[in-house]
Amino acid sequence: MAARRPSLEVVTPRPRRARRSLTPVLSAAIVSASLLLVVLGHAELAQGQVRLANVQSEITSARLLHERDVLGVSQLENPSRILGVAERTLHMAPPAQVHQLVPVSLGTTLPVPHLVTSAASSSSSTRSAAGQAASGG
Repeated sequence: MAARRPSLEVVTPRPRRARRSLTPVLSAAIVSASLLLVVLGHAELAQGQVRLANVQSEITSARLLHERDVLGVSQLENPSRILGVAERTLHMAPPAQVHQLVPVSLGTTLPVPHLVTSAASSSSSTRSAAGQAASGG
């Protein structure tokens, strides 16, 4: 016997589901992520520029403050100002005599001046007298 053939029937086409390929979705995700990274990079760059501008303005103000302080110190170091303060406030006067010292090499030993010796001995005798008076002797 011959094999029986199945009967033919009309098949109505079913609506096809749209096959979504992974490639367009993946490429759109990569493009979106790269654009987001570019935007974040520009934002970070702008913040860095703002910080740099702030630091530069702080440096400029510190430099101006330093220059003002240097000018103030130079005015305070002015010898004529120091002399005026010494004469007015401290009631100092220029010396009556000026003794010029003779230059001596560092290896040379000098004798002890008589004024220092007599002043030291008179102050020590004054101190010893004051000590005896205080101790009752």
